[in-house]
Amino acid sequence: MNNNTSQAATRVRYAGQPSATTAHGLPSFDADLSRYDLNSLKGLRGKIDDALQADQIGDDLVVNYLDMQQRAAARIEAIEARNTRLAEIAAQSPAIVSSVGDSHNSITKRFSISRAINNAVRGKQQDGAEGEVIAEGQNANPAARGITLPEFVLKRNIYGNDAGSGSIAAAVTGRQTLAAPLLAALHDAPVAQQLGATMVQASGSTFLVPFLGSLIPSTAAEGASASSSASFSQLSLTPQRYARRVDVTTLALRAASPEMDQIIMRSMAEGHATAIDRAAFAAVVANATYATATAGTTADDLAASSIADIFKLAKEATTASGNSQPPNIVCSPLGFQALNTATESAINQTVAGAYRAATGAQVLQANTLQDGDLTSANVVGGSGTIAGAGVAVAGNWADLIVAMWGVDLVLDNVTNAESGVIRCVSNSYASAGVVRDSLRVMGVTATEIAAT
Repeated sequence: MNNNTSQAATRVRYAGQPSATTAHGLPSFDADLSRYDLNSLKGLRGKIDDALQADQIGDDLVVNYLDMQQRAAARIEAIEARNTRLAEIAAQSPAIVSSVGDSHNSITKRFSISRAINNAVRGKQQDGAEGEVIAEGQNANPAARGITLPEFVLKRNIYGNDAGSGSIAAAVTGRQTLAAPLLAALHDAPVAQQLGATMVQASGSTFLVPFLGSLIPSTAAEGASASSSASFSQLSLTPQRYARRVDVTTLALRAASPEMDQIIMRSMAEGHATAIDRAAFAAVVANATYATATAGTTADDLAASSIADIFKLAKEATTASGNSQPPNIVCSPLGFQALNTATESAINQTVAGAYRAATGAQVLQANTLQDGDLTSANVVGGSGTIAGAGVAVAGNWADLIVAMWGVDLVLDNVTNAESGVIRCVSNSYASAGVVRDSLRVMGVTATEIAAT
């Protein structure tokens, strides 16, 4: 009897009946192999081979398991080919890779300027987030020196709890509102950017900005041909250096605390924003057309600003830009003071207040929009120089192009070595230009100023 009894996991044969499978450890021959990893597939292929060699698979299923073994071999080959491709790609990739799809925001959060300075002072190679950020800065500005930072790392907010937010408006929700002057005051972004200037990341010693010339529509009957004087032009911008210095003690750097990072980055961000605005508003004053204000007692004098002058500025700006929406007016410090001092007695309001009430637009101050001597011929069509007046600007700010070459940080640990102080000079590189004559400048004053 024992000689006629088969062991488990062996093929059992009965006279006149088909064979059956009793092999242990094998899945169903139609199992889905896509869920198996590489090691499991190799193990399965070996188990099928062992079962076939031991004659543990019934004759009726041998073909099915042979097919399963071939499918496993094909999938093993596909996975190994994919792994080989990934290894080749990894070998050609940069040495420093933090994660797949790493964003500017995540790199900025991990970046520490104090660690970068400390590494540079000690002659240590930059690695981690510091290495990534500096590499990005060097790609944008190959001619920079020292620790080179790209534009995106300087955009840090000092409000709320959303460091990745691009604007204050995004951090103010519900029924809360934020006045436009306060928004301009609290954000790290340059005022020119908030006004809608076109900001571009530049590279090289000269940056060419292509643009389409002004479109002048022609009137033509249906079926007749039409033409336009539009043509492509280009604006050539060369970087200008704007510098700011900060001195840091070596003791503060050893701590490398988040607070020290915030102090240094905040100072650099403010300096960079100021540099951008200085370049932007200098380009506006140099390239914009003047809107003539009201003359004083003589043709050479600039009279006190009136609401009629401000509406004239707005009218000429909207006509030049082709935009019917009342524009925001940006003033130099003296200009802002003038428009908020000069009054309209008939409505008992300042000029700035009357313009806001009538249009809903804002009258803003930009400290980087420089006051200065005005040529009487530009302001009132006279002659001589008018000193002590401010300016007000309105128009299509998108036609102001601001090119940024990033920031570099040059370190000096020798000059004040005996005091344990490291001098850091932050250099911002920027330039700006106006591509279309859609901005208007007006001289404004609170009292009449005679030209000399």
